[in-house]
This record gives sequence, structure tokens and C-alpha cells, in this order.
Amino acid sequence: PHAVIRPFLLSAAELESGPEGFDARKATGGNTYAGLHFRIQASPLDCTGCEVCTHACPTSALTMTPLPKALESGHEKFWNFAMKVPNRGARFDPFTLKGSQFQQPLMEFSGACEGCGETPYAKLITQMFGKRLIVANATGCSSIWGGTAGWVPYTKDKETGRGVAWGNSLFEDNAEFGLGQFLAVRQRRLQL
Repeated sequence: PHAVIRPFLLSAAELESGPEGFDARKATGGNTYAGLHFRIQASPLDCTGCEVCTHACPTSALTMTPLPKALESGHEKFWNFAMKVPNRGARFDPFTLKGSQFQQPLMEFSGACEGCGETPYAKLITQMFGKRLIVANATGCSSIWGGTAGWVPYTKDKETGRGVAWGNSLFEDNAEFGLGQFLAVRQRRLQL
């Protein structure tokens, strides 16, 4: 549901170079996956414990593990290794359910309440439109998890260095705020 848990596709060489105990299944599904291995990896240090992923998993392959045991099992090393694997999202259509999940999320660890229903949608939007996304945020929960000083969950694309442009409007006028952003972008495009 949020960027704490992600799918990864690895080459045989990448899988071989991983930390001891880091395993993956042979990816299936045609040429898009040819020669690759698939793994779902969670960040044990960023998990909120909401258990949404374990309940949503159709095969019950995901289970909750106490943090000390997860760290002892190597999951922090596994996460750090997986984050260095090249993103293979370009192989997929980002506007499909499966394809969107292989795109780098540009909204990662929000600090929202566990099980928050807003953050999965915000993450998904960044996966679909992130490098060109402009957010006109209204004051509310999303302004707390989305822009608290010192804790901004938005990140930049590893390859391009581009990311989400996020602004918060106070006093419930984000429609006008967003319209102003739209008009500014349109005016700039007319000047090109």
C-alpha cells in the first residue's frame, strides 16, 4: 500500500551478488520478465505495522515479523541491497496496475498514521506522473504527512533528478491555488 514494500526485478548476476539469504523467484509473464528474478522486499525500519500488505496478499506469502527478528534475519541488508538494483520500470506501462508498481515511487516514507488510506493513492500518483507532477495540496492530514518541516516524504527520480513539485495552500483555497499553478505552467508553455 505504500513505498515500504516494493517489487524488484533482478538479473541472475544481481541476485548472485546479493547478501546471503537474499532470494527471489524466477519471474514469469513473457518477454518483459525474460531472464529476471522477482522479489517483494519490505523496509523493516520504515514499516508502520498496519498489516495491510499481509491481508491484501492473495497468496499469504507476506507475514508480519517483529522488528528484532526481521533485523536479525537480514531484512535491513536485503532492503539496502534491493534499493541499489536498477529500476526496470521502463519495461512496463506505468498506467496499468502491474506496471505502475514497478515505477519508482516518488512519495516514500510519509510518517502518516498506520493504515492511512491517503498515502497509497499519493504514492500511486507519483508512480504514474511523478517526474512531472505538481501538487496543490489543501490543508489537512496530507499537509501534515506531506510537508512537515524536517520530514518530507517526496523524493526525486534516481535517474533524472526530477521529482514532485509540492505546495500547500492554507485556508481551504487549494482549488484557486491549483488553478494558479496550472495557469502559470500554461503561460510558460506558450512562451516556449
